[in-house]
Amino acid sequence: MTDGHKRLAGVSSTALVVAIARAAESDRPDRLFEDSLARRFLDAAGVDQQAIWTTGQGELFAEAMGDYFALRTRYFDDYFTQAGAAGCRQVVVLAAGLDTRAFRLDWPAGVRLFELDQPEVLAFKEDVLRGEVPCCTREVIAADLREDWPSLLVKRGFRADEPTAWLVEGLLVYLTERDADHLLDRISALSAPGSRLSVEHVTRSMVNTDQAEEAAAAAPEGVMNLLSSLWKNEMTRPPADWLAAHGWSAEEEPLTHLAQRHSRPVPPAFDPALPGTGRVGLLTAVRSS
Repeated sequence: MTDGHKRLAGVSSTALVVAIARAAESDRPDRLFEDSLARRFLDAAGVDQQAIWTTGQGELFAEAMGDYFALRTRYFDDYFTQAGAAGCRQVVVLAAGLDTRAFRLDWPAGVRLFELDQPEVLAFKEDVLRGEVPCCTREVIAADLREDWPSLLVKRGFRADEPTAWLVEGLLVYLTERDADHLLDRISALSAPGSRLSVEHVTRSMVNTDQAEEAAAAAPEGVMNLLSSLWKNEMTRPPADWLAAHGWSAEEEPLTHLAQRHSRPVPPAFDPALPGTGRVGLLTAVRSS
């Protein structure tokens, strides 16, 4: 990565790694989704996707992680489709990063999508996306999730009495257990019955395994050091139990089932058939009361 257009710092640098993976997936003939905007973020940041993802350490990292980023993206894409079919016309993407679902998914009429993230991340993103037309009503809110973001959401027209589809993707690893509980408490307080929530739940203990360490060793230079420095999640509770404690009824889809459903190999770091592997949770929950 170079300084290029406007170098993203801290956790947003990991968003560029995900953008590299999404751009690579979009080039595949058997792609699980198409994100035509991902490469524009890389170009704006001065990232050579081919050089990083298909050569040297980057290639090894891509092989070690298998299709995880693609499977995760597709899982949450399908979640939004199901939430829309269930009547949710209010969508909130927390720590949205370089997410482009507002532009690339086929949203039902009347959907209003709120994206929240740090000001510098959104400034970069909006500059790159200038001129693009979203497929729904899109509200962009600069907010620190450690502060009073719910009030900012309400000021922009969010209604807590309407069912909402929430997405928490690639975020919980950067929160302490206390902060994660606080975040979920805030989401729950804003969620009318029938609201939906989808999360990726990975803890350090889940990836402190032989296979995960091999993936880390193969990562592009500096990436895993960055992730390790930002990692704060030490939760040990099963994710479905954690959600249930906050009033949500959750269903988890094992990564092995998701990979089989899409005819992809199980990412080696999370393959239960291999010795010393970890576990990642992809869950969708419904607010019943």
